Amino acid sequence: MRLRCFVGIPCQLPDAAQPLLEELKRLAPREIRVVPTANLHITLKFIGAVDQDQVGFLDSILRYRSSKQAVLNLRCHGIEFLNNSVCMGIESTDALEQLALRLNEGFAFLGYAVEEKKFIPHITLARFDKSAKGLLKDVTAKYSDRHWGNFTFDRYQLYRSETLPEGARYTVLGDYPLCG
Repeated sequence: MRLRCFVGIPCQLPDAAQPLLEELKRLAPREIRVVPTANLHITLKFIGAVDQDQVGFLDSILRYRSSKQAVLNLRCHGIEFLNNSVCMGIESTDALEQLALRLNEGFAFLGYAVEEKKFIPHITLARFDKSAKGLLKDVTAKYSDRHWGNFTFDRYQLYRSETLPEGARYTVLGDYPLCG
């Protein structure tokens, strides 16, 4: 059996983001799908299809890397469009970029594809059809320069992603506390 997997940092949005979420939800019936709170995360590495018997190897790599990784202090700032998504921006740091790079290299050792695109840290808040982009212009203009706060992230997780008619469902397969 094959599982679709990724590694991400679980996130809770700050209270300051509630007005933004409310505006996105008001637009939701118009081809805009707000991401459920339980699904919010920063993707560190999309792995893709994984044989179920490989999950133990992934777990070993993630456990090793987390034991070498300090807690991350990140700053959330603005919103932006990435593909057909509205995202909260995360200011990149050397530590975050190095973590994503190390995970990319670690999974390449097992034969998984190396990510060629530049790592852009973000939290996806909503997905939309191309026809709905115009509806989002006022919202993005209003919040594009908003500072959401500084956050400390002390873990990352291995997720299984299932695409269902009602949207994506994520299941945590492993939790990896950072070393402090």
